[in-house]
Amino acid sequence: MKLWTVQNKVDQVISSRCLNDHQKTETTKLLFVLSLATQHEPPLYLKRDRSDLNLLKTIFGYVNAIKFITMSRPRPQWQLQALAAQKRDNEIKRAEELKKVATYFETNTNKSRHHEQWTTEGYYEKANKEAELLSQRKIRAAQLEERRKKLELMLFQENMQLQQELKNLAAQPKYFKNGSYLNKVPTKTLQDINQGIMAKEEQLLRHEAELRLHHAWRMRQPELRAATAYVNNGKLKSAWMEQIVEKEVQKQKEEEQTRKILKERDEMLRKQIEVEEQKLKEKEQQVRDLRESLEGQIAELSEKETIVKRLRKQEEKEKLILDELLFISCERERELTRLVAERDASIVNMGLHKYKLKRRVSSVMKEIELDLEMLDKLRRAVQKEYDSEKDICTTYKRVLDVALSELTEHRERELQRQKTIEAMYDGEARMINDKQDKVVATLKRQVEEKIEANRQKQKMNVLEREKILEQMEQFHQEVKANERAAQESKYSTVTALQSQLNSLRLQQQQLEDTCAREAELREVASNERKIRNEIAKIHREGSTQAWA
Repeated sequence: MKLWTVQNKVDQVISSRCLNDHQKTETTKLLFVLSLATQHEPPLYLKRDRSDLNLLKTIFGYVNAIKFITMSRPRPQWQLQALAAQKRDNEIKRAEELKKVATYFETNTNKSRHHEQWTTEGYYEKANKEAELLSQRKIRAAQLEERRKKLELMLFQENMQLQQELKNLAAQPKYFKNGSYLNKVPTKTLQDINQGIMAKEEQLLRHEAELRLHHAWRMRQPELRAATAYVNNGKLKSAWMEQIVEKEVQKQKEEEQTRKILKERDEMLRKQIEVEEQKLKEKEQQVRDLRESLEGQIAELSEKETIVKRLRKQEEKEKLILDELLFISCERERELTRLVAERDASIVNMGLHKYKLKRRVSSVMKEIELDLEMLDKLRRAVQKEYDSEKDICTTYKRVLDVALSELTEHRERELQRQKTIEAMYDGEARMINDKQDKVVATLKRQVEEKIEANRQKQKMNVLEREKILEQMEQFHQEVKANERAAQESKYSTVTALQSQLNSLRLQQQQLEDTCAREAELREVASNERKIRNEIAKIHREGSTQAWA
């Protein structure tokens, strides 16, 4: 049988150098066992143990430890002295260091307190409280001093009364309980007392000798020793089994607590994983919504870009048409200027008002012809565009048709007017000529004002259009920047969530590994318990067979 508990106790007692009360008791018992084993006289302070049961426990509980005691070797004296000196030096050094630290803190505290008294915020409140405490302390000290004087007076009076009573008691004669004087004890009584004391001592010595003989007789009886050893071994086995059971129960409690902690940790990690998954889903939904919004913005931007391209193409076409119109208008103005110069020169040279009216009518007719040619060119240009863009050029065509009809009517009126000029007088022709000059000047001024207003309006439209284009370009850049920032934030969010998910998976893997290790440890512990039970069973069977 493995008496590892006894061996540990014996090794602890032997290897220790500073023994407490319990260890001294254990050492005393071991010395008693050694004295019995070597047939020597036990120590005197062990002879007073009159309990046979305790003595049996002491003897047979430590009999198996004798071989370990005999085999152990004590340390040499010089080593013990060196250890004691080193311990003493360490204690002295430790005490000096603590004293230095205490002196340092006390000195600095006193120095800093001198400055803190008038630099702290609650100095006046603290000073008032200290003054109140000081006044209370003084009043208390005065009251205590007065009470002390009263108590001293009462003590003095009681001492005087006691001395008086002691004097009175000493003056009285002293008697025994039987009524005799204290100093008159008979010799026979003293002899009887002495004989009683001697009889008690002899009885005690006799009892001790009988007890020693009884112990020696018991030690010389192998059956009694075997029975006692069997009883003690059974008690030791039961104690050992009780310790094993207690350890198993404690281990089961620890396993249950560990299992509970692991379960709580698993639940907490599961909840955390659910929360993180919910956050990840929310982030994915946000990213999805942001992607949809960005796709909508991109679609709007693409539509706007398409519109801008179409407007630019239309602008280029309008610029070409405008260039053609400018060329035609320049030719018309140049021809008109030439005609007006020829008409004015002829009128100045001839001085005939009727001829002037005729020449004006003929010049108007030529202007109308020029306008008709220009409109014809415009109509042909519009006709070309009409085949490609019917919706846009319909308005232009309608305007040109109206202009052509108006110019045709105007030409017919001028032809009718040319016929009526033939029947006019010279004075009437002069009046009509002056009136026409005034009307032409007024119309010319109005046309120039309208042209200037249209130019300003066109200029404002162009500026507004350029501003709109700049805003669209800026919006396009902002959309691209937002899209880029959204992609970067999406990438960073996805990366962070992926790292969190990886860490959670790693924690879950570690937890699974821990659970696997715990299962292996539990399996090993169960196997160890089975082996211990088998060993205990074999020991019980062997002890039963030996006893039989």
